[in-house]
Amino acid sequence: MRAQRFLLTIGLAVSAVPAAHAQWAVIDVGAIGQLIQEVATLHQQLMTAEAQLSQAEGALQTMTGTRGMQTLLSGTVRNYLPSSGPQLLAALEGGGAYPGLASSVRVNVANNAVLSPAQLSALSPADQQQIVAERRTVALRQAVAQEALANSSARFASIQSLISAIATAEDQKAILDLLARISAELGMLQNEQTKLQVLEQAGAALESANQQQQREQAIVGQGRFETRFTPVP
Repeated sequence: MRAQRFLLTIGLAVSAVPAAHAQWAVIDVGAIGQLIQEVATLHQQLMTAEAQLSQAEGALQTMTGTRGMQTLLSGTVRNYLPSSGPQLLAALEGGGAYPGLASSVRVNVANNAVLSPAQLSALSPADQQQIVAERRTVALRQAVAQEALANSSARFASIQSLISAIATAEDQKAILDLLARISAELGMLQNEQTKLQVLEQAGAALESANQQQQREQAIVGQGRFETRFTPVP
């Protein structure tokens, strides 16, 4: 009886315990493999995008910024010719804001002179003034031509140095800056040629003025032709 009661008690205790159910995790190997492949693809795309960005930044740097080309030929004298009538007349008289040109005028006057100072002083004041004016006018035109020739020759040499520097340019921006400098220098040379033509016209006008004054002085000294032989009462 005791044994039966013990077995009954054990049975009741076991029946009172809740049933345990074993659970196993299900792993989708195919999905994991596909996810790994997608991550690898995204990583490759990221690396490609970074390379393209780096290339674009490099290209941008080669086309932006300064390369110092604006300092090239900084010592070039560009405004070496008079820019106005008063400046031209000042150079004609051997002074003014263009000492180099004025010095050339004085040298040319001395070199072109045929009459000695003594011979010149023997003439009338009007004739002396006329000869001095003509000497200066011719000397000025010579000086302008001489200055232009020397400066243009130096400028062409400078432009050639810029052209030679293109081969040593490190990137596209440096080449573009050099080409822009060459174009600017050529434009300045063209402007100087125009200015020289105007100065030549100004010199011709001065010469015409001298000739006009000479004619008027002749009239003053000799009188009008129709009254030259009329007796003066």
